Amino acid sequence: MSAQATPLDRHEQQTIGTDKLVVPTESTQRYRDEVSVLKTRILELEQAADTDPLVPVYNRRAFMREIGRAQTLMARYDILCSIIFFDLNGFKVINDRFGHNIGDDLLIKVGTTLSASVRDCDMVARIGGDEFGVLLFKSDETIARAKAASLACRIASQYVDMLGDKISISAAWGVSACHPGDTVRQILHRADRAMYESKPDKQ
Repeated sequence: MSAQATPLDRHEQQTIGTDKLVVPTESTQRYRDEVSVLKTRILELEQAADTDPLVPVYNRRAFMREIGRAQTLMARYDILCSIIFFDLNGFKVINDRFGHNIGDDLLIKVGTTLSASVRDCDMVARIGGDEFGVLLFKSDETIARAKAASLACRIASQYVDMLGDKISISAAWGVSACHPGDTVRQILHRADRAMYESKPDKQ
């Protein structure tokens, strides 16, 4: 005699296959929301720690860290990287004559101009009061010098309008390759010295 299957009642039909289905409770969802908010806040803090407080570019801390990474890239894959060191000529005179608001506007102009004029893989940072750095990936010193001259022309073409007067500024620059055997400070110092030599008044 063959066995007959016993029909399932409605409750059993509804529960079969649902033993692995986990429906988030209100407390679980609240926990996930809080974790998401915390992750977003941590990301914002990390970005703030790497960003200049005035100019929308990276700061010195982030720039020095990325130079170290560029050195690692050169050591492992023989990919040349270089930096450009910019110093604005006569910035103190502009601040003293026209006020810090005009000076701040010029700094922002310079930062945004540099950022808009390099590749996405490159990096722009404000590394001092009127000093900017550009990290160029896959670029030797010859390429960096050509790029620096082009960027300096772009900086000089920018201006801030003050009651009809166009307040502009120029920049001296120097370059240095990111040799793996050097310290980050040595690389910055070499570019700084090259920049100083290009200054019209050597001051």
